[in-house]
Amino acid sequence: MEKHPWPLFLSAPLLGICQSVLLVYTPIFLAKTSLPLATLALLMSFGSALFLFSTPMWAKTSLRWGYRRVLMTGVFGLTSSFSLLYLAVWGTSQQQWSLLWVTLVVLVARLIYGMMASAIVPTCQAWITEHNDVKLDAKNTLNKLAELSTVMAIGRLLAPLLALLLIWIDWRSPLLFLVFFPLTCLLCIAKFTTSHRKYTEEQGVKSAPLAADTNVDNAHETALMAEGSRLNSKLRSSLLLSITLICISHSTVIYLLTPMALQWLALDDESASQFLSLLMTLAALAMVLCHGFSSRIKIVNHFNMMLLANAMLVLSLASMLLASGYILLIAIPLLSGAFAILQLQITSLMCNLADKSRKAIATGLVAKFQTLGYVFGAGLLWLTHSDIESTLLVLCVLALAQVTSLFSWQYQIQQANKHPLITANEFKPQDRSSNI
Repeated sequence: MEKHPWPLFLSAPLLGICQSVLLVYTPIFLAKTSLPLATLALLMSFGSALFLFSTPMWAKTSLRWGYRRVLMTGVFGLTSSFSLLYLAVWGTSQQQWSLLWVTLVVLVARLIYGMMASAIVPTCQAWITEHNDVKLDAKNTLNKLAELSTVMAIGRLLAPLLALLLIWIDWRSPLLFLVFFPLTCLLCIAKFTTSHRKYTEEQGVKSAPLAADTNVDNAHETALMAEGSRLNSKLRSSLLLSITLICISHSTVIYLLTPMALQWLALDDESASQFLSLLMTLAALAMVLCHGFSSRIKIVNHFNMMLLANAMLVLSLASMLLASGYILLIAIPLLSGAFAILQLQITSLMCNLADKSRKAIATGLVAKFQTLGYVFGAGLLWLTHSDIESTLLVLCVLALAQVTSLFSWQYQIQQANKHPLITANEFKPQDRSSNI
């Protein structure tokens, strides 16, 4: 029996924890490096935008390298990028570097982050679904992803408090933590003896006789499998559209929280920050509860879970149209819960639609379209000039499109279930014939 993949549960929350710590540390970083806020924001956005290109690249690379090597590369890139950020602070405080040198170092740091750190979460998700995968069914995949997502949500929940504690110890402590925590994870992964390559080779040897015995070269079966491939392609398109739409809504509302708090509640800057901290805590708690609930359900019904999430999304956006600051205490947890459920369900379904050992491509696609959603969310704010009411109205229209996409997805499944050989039937990956 293979070991429990505990390094994956240590590595998957890395991005969320490190980004939250860095966010809290930003005022100190700006003060020590003298970087303008606009410059830092542009550099941070540049690193995140690179995920669009690097995530699919690492998904394909995992087919050649295996999950372990790709994950170690991503974690190494993360610790390298934060090491350069520490170098920028050290160079400014100890060597009086010019602003140009500091900007160049931060640029290289974000370049490394965007091109390498993007491998971490999709690889962990893909690896966890195939580790000890004796029963490749929808419930098994969903439970594993839910457990991993719960740990990631808990990391995001605790990270701000951790950052405050580190700052209290010493102003350099957060950066040192950002360097050595990923390095510790890297060492843990290196000692983790389970190899995906070894696992797939063993399973391939075991399944070879069965494949030879059960192979039926039948023209009718071939036609049905081709139809299954076509339907699976449509299913993937519907799922990727859904994750893009929910990410647009989620990211846009998060961007609007500051003007909402300032206008609707007439708060000063300090009080608004405290209110936003409360909202983020409630949002993280909602995500933890939704992931925990998803991992405990006995019968997996993806359509009902996604319908619940869409109802939460519509209710959240509709309540925000009331323009009441305190309604955000309910609306934001609802929105975060909807995002958590949809992300988990869609990732699980994409993994079940993928061929065995190609799940990293599935999780990579989900991560890529999530990033696209964040980019479109920023673009929506630019189009509406960050006007709260008009932006919320557009998001409500997108929510209706989300519901339409969901019912289209369900209709396609019903069509697929009419054919016993089509792989969309109950999402059994052992019968998969189409590649992502």
